[in-house]
Amino acid sequence: MLLMISRTGQILAAGLCVFGLVFLLGCPGKPDPAPPTAGPKPPPQFDSWENPAAVLVLTGDQHGYLEPCGCSDKQAGGLARRADLFRFLREDKGWNVVGLDNGGFLRTDRVTREQSQVKLDFILSGLNEIGYRAAGTGYEELKYGSTKLYETYANEVVNDGFDMPFVSANVTLFGTRVEGIPPQEFQIIEAGSLKVGVTSVITDTVRKELDIEGITRDENDVKIDPASDVLAGVIQNMQDAGAELLVLLSHGPIEDSKALAEAFPQFQIVVTARSVEDPRNETIMVGNTLFCEVGQKGKNAGVVGVFKGESGISVKYQLIEIEQEYFANHPSMTTLMQGYQNALTERKGSILASSISDPEAGSFVGVDQCKTCHKKAYGKWLDTKHAHAYESLLKGRENFDGKWVPRPNDPECLNCHTVGWDPQEALRYESGFVDMETTPHLAGQQCENCHGPGSKHVAIEQSVKMGAPLSDDVAALRTQMKLNLKTAEKLVCARCHDYENSPHFDFNQYWGKITHSGIGKD
Repeated sequence: MLLMISRTGQILAAGLCVFGLVFLLGCPGKPDPAPPTAGPKPPPQFDSWENPAAVLVLTGDQHGYLEPCGCSDKQAGGLARRADLFRFLREDKGWNVVGLDNGGFLRTDRVTREQSQVKLDFILSGLNEIGYRAAGTGYEELKYGSTKLYETYANEVVNDGFDMPFVSANVTLFGTRVEGIPPQEFQIIEAGSLKVGVTSVITDTVRKELDIEGITRDENDVKIDPASDVLAGVIQNMQDAGAELLVLLSHGPIEDSKALAEAFPQFQIVVTARSVEDPRNETIMVGNTLFCEVGQKGKNAGVVGVFKGESGISVKYQLIEIEQEYFANHPSMTTLMQGYQNALTERKGSILASSISDPEAGSFVGVDQCKTCHKKAYGKWLDTKHAHAYESLLKGRENFDGKWVPRPNDPECLNCHTVGWDPQEALRYESGFVDMETTPHLAGQQCENCHGPGSKHVAIEQSVKMGAPLSDDVAALRTQMKLNLKTAEKLVCARCHDYENSPHFDFNQYWGKITHSGIGKD
């Protein structure tokens, strides 16, 4: 659909507040000059797009998904593929391309963890290198903490070539708006012959959520004004700065964002947060404003072609799924990934030192303590991929379409590839796997991840061997260690083989590959 906008009253929604897109890669290095291998299918061709003045790539709500999980193929998303989308639009199509992100880079329930601090450094580096020139300041960014957000940004802004500021019309940190302290009110971006103004807001719904969280209890730390109180002035400032196209990055639910689009029609483009994970590929208009739902977890990107003509500015919109069949892993992001993993390794002492209490059932002892009595089960396990789960972190999965970066110290990978982690929370139990130097006996997906920690079971069975009677405690522990089919399907396997990591998981098919029973002395 083509949207025509009169030159009269055009506004530029400025303010590209580059907050950090969460990507698993290291200190920004020079991109590999070799082009990535093309995907098996040609990407969308944008056949009706003739000579756009600029092309905007719009994303948001990354929520910590730097890439599709390494143990699953044919999943959409990943910064490496997104970088190839930018390459395609710039090099193959020859267009002026600018990336804008609506914020929400970190996973909400993990924003305060040390790993998230490491991630954000590389988020900012990666997005800047790809070609992002502004990012909104969202709920996750503010929950991350004003001081940490400032420190992370300050570490990046001193790097040569960094040009991805945080923006927000209604968020003020430390009671001031001065250069060097994010976010800035708006950003003016020159894309070819077009001047784009970008700003962002925290909507009223999210502002109330942050109030409840206590984030805004001190206005000298974090102050959030009502969006409707400040946008008119910011719009005027962007227009005075020469903006021809105005973009609003609205960090809030769809209803809030649509209300702002109606109240401030000067914005030609409004991007909302909190849409569904995979929105429909359709052009949505709120009056004369293009309203963009770009989804979550980096699986999709909204691509907007901006055209200048005698009658004004017009736009065309297409939602692009960042999938393996269209886009390859760009080598520049492999460099970033390596840097990210290096940083996790350097800080693993403190990151992996954090742990939660062992379950009441006991501590984790490793498969070597199981195999003496459970020989048949052990033999079956040796022939499964579970036994080699840790190795896959080093060697990569089959059909990976890029250069694999080993990740032996990444908690979000160790949680399903070693023993003694809570796989949904990515937290290590006290006796869980640390590394191959400290806990080599817990490498791989072993018995105890399904049957529970075995220390008490091993101890009582050893006492029976030494002549202790078969008491009720012995029987109870033996029963406790058993795993029936229903429990396995509903409560155990799906903790790692969830939709994110194993979208095509079929319990009945997979169970046949690992099924075992009994003690089996032979």
